[in-house]
Amino acid sequence: MIARLRSPTLLVWLCLALFLVYLSWSHIVTRSGWDPDDQLRLVQLRDFLNGQSWFDTTQYRLNAPEGGPMHWSRLIELPLALLVLLFRPLFGQPVAEMLAGTLVPLGCFGLAAFMLGRIATHLGGPLAGSIAVVMAMVSPAISMQMRPMRIDHHGWQLVCAALALWTLFWPNARKAGVCMGLALAVWLHISLEGAPVTAAFFGLLGWRWAVTGDDGVRLGHTVGTFALASLMLFFGTQLSGLRAPNYCDTISPAHIFAIIAASAVVVPSAAATRLPKGLRLAALGIAGAVALAILYQQAPMCASGAFSTMDPVVRDYWYVRVNEGMPVWHQKWAVALSLLGVPVAGAATLLFLGRSIAPDKKAQYAGLAVLLLYSALLALLVFRTISVATLIAVPLVAVGIASLFARYRAENAPSRRIGLVALMILMLMPGAFITQAVMLFSTGAAAEAASDRQPSAIATEQCESIESVSALAKLDKANIVAPFDIGPLILLTTPHSVMASSHHRNERGMRAHIDIFRLPPEQSHAIVRQHQVTHIVACPDEAEMAGYRRRNPDGLWAQLASDKTPDWLQPLPGFGDGLKVWRVVR
Repeated sequence: MIARLRSPTLLVWLCLALFLVYLSWSHIVTRSGWDPDDQLRLVQLRDFLNGQSWFDTTQYRLNAPEGGPMHWSRLIELPLALLVLLFRPLFGQPVAEMLAGTLVPLGCFGLAAFMLGRIATHLGGPLAGSIAVVMAMVSPAISMQMRPMRIDHHGWQLVCAALALWTLFWPNARKAGVCMGLALAVWLHISLEGAPVTAAFFGLLGWRWAVTGDDGVRLGHTVGTFALASLMLFFGTQLSGLRAPNYCDTISPAHIFAIIAASAVVVPSAAATRLPKGLRLAALGIAGAVALAILYQQAPMCASGAFSTMDPVVRDYWYVRVNEGMPVWHQKWAVALSLLGVPVAGAATLLFLGRSIAPDKKAQYAGLAVLLLYSALLALLVFRTISVATLIAVPLVAVGIASLFARYRAENAPSRRIGLVALMILMLMPGAFITQAVMLFSTGAAAEAASDRQPSAIATEQCESIESVSALAKLDKANIVAPFDIGPLILLTTPHSVMASSHHRNERGMRAHIDIFRLPPEQSHAIVRQHQVTHIVACPDEAEMAGYRRRNPDGLWAQLASDKTPDWLQPLPGFGDGLKVWRVVR
């Protein structure tokens, strides 16, 4: 493998890494990341390095003094913490954070691209492998999750997905099963968002075993390793063990019991030789039924989804506005079409290759096709999963481009050669071409793009910038109510506390935050006193604030936006670009 790493893969990764560092420099030097999740992850990392327990992920500056519970895994913070500890004595804390926040995502990027390249090499030869590396690095759905300072869990999820996918092509079934089981266990421990695709991997292996009798060794080692690794990760990060409460958004005791029960059925069944097809199907059915029954008995609230128990006001005012968790038809359609380009190109490649697929590789292509179709349909329903669908499609598209290149070399007609070159470029970067085409031929898409350049959008961006928000550090230590999306930036750049951010476990703080802005001033004042809020901060053109004003014309924010300030608030000028600050009068 070391020799392989000295291939063009390393050079491509290095060139793109330098380019991404250049593009991301402002986010690196400010350590502000790309969104509130990156910002709060850095806050959590600092707390961990400053002595907060490995088992305690509560963010105590959310909804202080009670604190806001977090569902995040400490596992993601380990590589960041190790690099900060390594670089801090040499360069100081700020530079150490910059280096860790740059190297970890780019390292994930290199790992994922390398594994996709190996898959494509297996399917279509060295040229396809090189193309896959380039495609992985220029596909926006992947690169946006692995650029410098993208330090939340998304990059590691893609690394786990790439490893699980790669093991499908390993000839050593035992080794492949162990590595796939470990990858899937880490993926689910990092984020339960990976459960649907994890189920697809298990389903693929289970189907192959049940129908043909093959892959029993691979299935047994995958499920056994997955169960063992899940137990180790759970008890290694959960102080209360099996006495911990059940949650629907992270691995909990209910999930552990279900995993153990299912593996107790599948592992010995897969190890049995000459088991009839009917019994193989029955074993899979029993394992699935027992796991679902345990989950329903232990955590019935999860049957309606991870957010089924959410406060209805929080759901109505916040959750339905989180576009990345919504279906594709809730997205800006030009963006959605551009990000769907690679999965669509992957499906087109399968049709293009058709009967030319070698007989000994048909089962492997069929497995990729199933996973691609499943993940693409999932992305239509939950758009943030588009990165996984893109990752699965990359090796297929790379093989398609390599096949077109072979045709190009054999073609003599200039017009056809030009057409083949255009088609190869289109398949390499389908999203870019789709974006330009949509912008040219759709006035609606052009209007969507123009909305991001409206004065109100620009004003909001400036107001929410780190330069603006960090000005709040001039205040004496405060307990602030501010828009959800700038809460983490306040925690990152100041010593203050905030009522809430866009993180759903802090449901009580989120409900109080929403009520303060939406209720009439008299009722808001009572909540402010109850929670000992000292300041209210807002960006007037921010989408959340516009929603309060539109839906609650008698509410506190609607009054403040109309320059009607209640007597228990005092305006404080001079804080940030467009940032409005009020002090609570005691």
